Amino acid sequence: MSEQDMLFDESGNLSQSAPTNASNEAPSKWKILIVDDEEGVHTITKLALNRTQFAGKGLSFLSAYNVAQAKKILSSENDIAVILLDVVMETEEAGLEVAEYIRDVLNNHLIRIILRTGQPGTIPEKDIIEQYDINDYREKTELTKRKLHSTVYTALRSYRDMLALENHKIGLEKVIAATANILKQKSMASFAQGVLEQVSSLLYMNDGTMQPEIKGVLAEKDSDDVHVLAQVGDVSAQAFQSSISQEELDVIEDSDQALHYQEDNICHISKMNGVETILNITGKHEFKDVDVHLIEMFCNNMAIALDNLRLNDSLRNTQKEIVYAICGLAESRSKETGNHVRRVAYYSRLMAEEIGLSPNQCEELFYAAPLHDIGKISVPDYILNKPDRLNDEEWELMKKHTTVGENCLKCSHQPVMQAGAIIASQHHENWNGHGYPQGLSGTDIHIYGRIVALADVFDALASKRCYKEPWGEEEIVAYIHKQSGVKFDPQLVEIFERRQADFFRILQEYDDNQSYLSSV
Repeated sequence: MSEQDMLFDESGNLSQSAPTNASNEAPSKWKILIVDDEEGVHTITKLALNRTQFAGKGLSFLSAYNVAQAKKILSSENDIAVILLDVVMETEEAGLEVAEYIRDVLNNHLIRIILRTGQPGTIPEKDIIEQYDINDYREKTELTKRKLHSTVYTALRSYRDMLALENHKIGLEKVIAATANILKQKSMASFAQGVLEQVSSLLYMNDGTMQPEIKGVLAEKDSDDVHVLAQVGDVSAQAFQSSISQEELDVIEDSDQALHYQEDNICHISKMNGVETILNITGKHEFKDVDVHLIEMFCNNMAIALDNLRLNDSLRNTQKEIVYAICGLAESRSKETGNHVRRVAYYSRLMAEEIGLSPNQCEELFYAAPLHDIGKISVPDYILNKPDRLNDEEWELMKKHTTVGENCLKCSHQPVMQAGAIIASQHHENWNGHGYPQGLSGTDIHIYGRIVALADVFDALASKRCYKEPWGEEEIVAYIHKQSGVKFDPQLVEIFERRQADFFRILQEYDDNQSYLSSV
């Protein structure tokens, strides 16, 4: 009778057993590592356990016959569920060395360690249990087929639960990291795209190869239509609308949040301040390992953040409209349209981006640039609208609009207003130090002031004023080139010359014959 035909019986002796049919093995298996210096123990253990199933999966076996082989397998296989570990092999404490290697060197606290010994008197069980991070300690003679099955089954259940806890921890860390990352986004488009990408990552946090196979949409629903904010994968707005039933779109009345979860589809709907937000993810594979609670937590947080972003957008737009209305009023006193301040804002943002300012600085400058001439509200009409050259007294009054504008804005704690105060004060300073009101020169002039100085002069030259007709394109370009290093920062002049087509495009797009009461 060969070792392949033997199993432990209930008394601990060997008994004959029929061979099993390996063709019925499940495709997905729990890995069991057998570490023992006796070939027969490997054979008998595999025969005893080869029909064991846990959570719909069978077992696959790895074998090591000494400490070195065990360490090599453990270092290359990070998903071993259970190790059946002999204590005495090449040394009396070889198995304990492997146990320490698993916990202390590999820092693997998931694998379940079952020590087996044929020499129980070598090291007392109490000492081993207390000194080593193992999960079970058994004498080989007590491990009958039934008890071995029970021991391994219990160990697999513990491994599964430990793995689930670890995945929950990883998922929670991802939720926290994703939330922090997304909350940095200030635009609705980038925020929505970030939400979709992070949800995709959470769904496939253990299988990144599947992520490109998903389709996802983040959309808003109003009384008329569904508007897609962002999408991943090949999905159209029309296809998305047809894939979501009206029942799903009708948010549950007694709850602000609703998560619909199916095998291959997750749909989260939130309703806040009268706006319904729909997030829908569909995959080609079943979401078997999705932690629904983590996804729901993330989606709920993102729904609140998205609503706050909408409120911030509303406040930003309100602030913008107020700024343009006030600036337009100031400009209208000198018979100019509000489009002048809009054009200056666009010219300024273009140069800010080209010179390498941060996105936040570019946005701040874009909103603050229209405030450059707010101080003109204090200049008398006869000076603003005088068609002739100003005399010395009138010129001194005109120059005061810089300090008036600065004083008007600098008391505000809002960053845009603070930036506006700098611009109002410095947009008539010259690179060579011959400007006003402080006679600053070079880089002592704030970059915002230098940028708006060029933008303001360009638009003034290209526009009709009470004292002049608009200049031609060649005249403007030649003048600005000549003033490089004199009136203007040479680096900004280079940017203007490189992007002059965009300057003239903005000039035409926001010409003085059109009205842009609420545009930006």
